[in-house]
Amino acid sequence: MSRPIDRRRRPIPRTPEDREAITADRAAARRRAILLVATTALPTLLVVAGATVAWPLFALPIALSLPLCGPPGLAGTTVVAGLVVTLASGRPGTDGTAMALGLLAFAATGVAVGAGHRAQQRDARRIASASLTDRLTGVHNYAFFADALPRECRRAERYDLPLSLVVLDLDHFKAFNDRHGHDAGNRLLAAVGATILANRRGSDVAARFGGEEFALIIPGAAGEAMDAAERIRRAVAEVTVLVAGGERAGTTVSAGVAEFLTGSGDDGTLLLDQADKALYHSKATGRDRVSLFSPEHRWAAAS
Repeated sequence: MSRPIDRRRRPIPRTPEDREAITADRAAARRRAILLVATTALPTLLVVAGATVAWPLFALPIALSLPLCGPPGLAGTTVVAGLVVTLASGRPGTDGTAMALGLLAFAATGVAVGAGHRAQQRDARRIASASLTDRLTGVHNYAFFADALPRECRRAERYDLPLSLVVLDLDHFKAFNDRHGHDAGNRLLAAVGATILANRRGSDVAARFGGEEFALIIPGAAGEAMDAAERIRRAVAEVTVLVAGGERAGTTVSAGVAEFLTGSGDDGTLLLDQADKALYHSKATGRDRVSLFSPEHRWAAAS
C-alpha cells in the first residue's frame, strides 16, 4: 500500500537573506505610516488652529491611505478627518453639511484609488510569478531553480538541516516525440508536470530543469527524497495522453537522488552533479527506476 503524502509545510529556519528582507519590509511599512501621519497632521493642525478653509487638504491623506497602510489606514484617516470637521463645523460661517459630503467624496476616492493600487499589485505579483513558472508544465522554471538550490544549500549548511535533490528524466522521450509528434510530447510534459505537483509535499520545490528533465528540492534526508521520487515514478508510469488515431500513449521516468553533505561548503553544484550521476545510473541499469547516489556512479549516455 502506498504511503500517504504528508502535505504539511514543515517550519524552515530563516536565512540571513530572509531576515534582511523582513527587516526591509517592516522599515518600509514604518515609512509609509509616517508619511500618512504627516499628511494627515497638516490639515488637522491647520483646521484646529482656526484655518477652517484648509479642511479640503484631507483629500490627500484619505486618497493615499489605502495604498500606504491598507484598510486600517483608510479607517483611521477618515475618523481623524471626521472628528476635525465635526469640530470645525460649529464655527461661524462654515457649512457642516458640505464638509461632511466632501469627506464622504474623499473617502470614496480613497477606496477607488486603493482598489486600483491593489489591482496593480496583483498584476505585478502575477507577472512576477509567471516569470518564474514554466508555462507548459506549471512547475517552476530553471531560473527559479538556479536561485533556489544554492539558497536552500546555504540554509541547510547554516542550520545543519537535511537537504536532498531529485533529478527526473522521461525515458525515451525523443522516441515518443518522433513517433507521436511534438504536440503530443508537449501534452505529455504538461501531464507529467501536473503529476509531479500532485505528488509532492508542500515543502518540496518542483522545477523543470530543461527539456524533459525535472528537479525536486527536498528539505529532508535521502530516504524522504527516495520516497518522493518513487511515488512520482509510479504516478508518471500511469500517465497517458491522447495521440494520433485516438490512441493514448505515455512513458516512464528515471530518477537520481543525492543528499547534501553538511560542512562541504557546496553551493548546489556538487549536489546537482551527484543527482545527475545517480539519474544516469538509473538510465544505464534499465530505466524506470530510482537510484541513490553512490561514489561508484559514473556518467552514462542514455536517454
